[in-house]
Amino acid sequence: MADEPVKQPVPPALRISLTGVLLVTLLLLGVRYMNAANLYPGVVNGAEAGPALARERNDVREVEFTTADGVKLYGWVQGDDAAPRKIIQFMGNGEQVGPAAELYAASCKALNAQFLLFDYRGFGASEGKPSEPGLYADARAAHAFAVDQLKWRPESIILWGRSLGGGPAIKLAAELAENPPAALILEAPFTSVRDMASLRLAHLGKPEWLVYDLYDNLSRAPGLKLPVFHFHGDADEIIPYAQGEQLFAALPGPKQHLALPGAGHNDIWSDETRAALIRARINEFLGAHE
Repeated sequence: MADEPVKQPVPPALRISLTGVLLVTLLLLGVRYMNAANLYPGVVNGAEAGPALARERNDVREVEFTTADGVKLYGWVQGDDAAPRKIIQFMGNGEQVGPAAELYAASCKALNAQFLLFDYRGFGASEGKPSEPGLYADARAAHAFAVDQLKWRPESIILWGRSLGGGPAIKLAAELAENPPAALILEAPFTSVRDMASLRLAHLGKPEWLVYDLYDNLSRAPGLKLPVFHFHGDADEIIPYAQGEQLFAALPGPKQHLALPGAGHNDIWSDETRAALIRARINEFLGAHE
């Protein structure tokens, strides 16, 4: 019987290298998971809130549309079809279609507008999992649906981005630069997730090195030639007011900034007097650029 070949032991240096690669891979996977968990929190109301509320209202109709990468999104068209202003709303983080129905009903009336509202992938009643490229794909799909199915004229569409929604709204506006929308409305936007990480997670040393989804709004701002209305609470506890000011300063104009004294991030619309002021100023701004 032939002698069996002697198994050579794995060299210690190679074993250490392979272990190091495995540990780094696990670390990067963990960082990516923590990024997603922190940046895209779960939606409290779940997938049934939008459809349930739609059945209770006579000013909305439910819609569905599919992104270029095959994700089905849920949304509402809210307001009168005859309204001359057409607004695509990009909501904030953790928000979904339905719970703020009365807020949008009031905005439809005050602005003489119709809104397209939709859940980002992984939010509310939409499929998929959220990511920066994914939310950009969602924005493109919403715009394509508005133009192709709702028959909204591209040059008449207004983009409105709130908080996180400023990212996909700004990216879409930049992509449409050659045939721009009528206007862009920014509600409490940030400069970039990297800047937010540096501010909120400074105890980690260099947290910006661990960020995957960037939403670099500041770098895109100088290329936005369309009219921009910007408003932000100066007591915002989530997105610093200074970031909003920095982003606004980078916009080439025409533009207008509305500071909201004493307003935080999630209570901007809670005061009826302030809400009426915001809508009146937006209405005036849009009227001046129609």
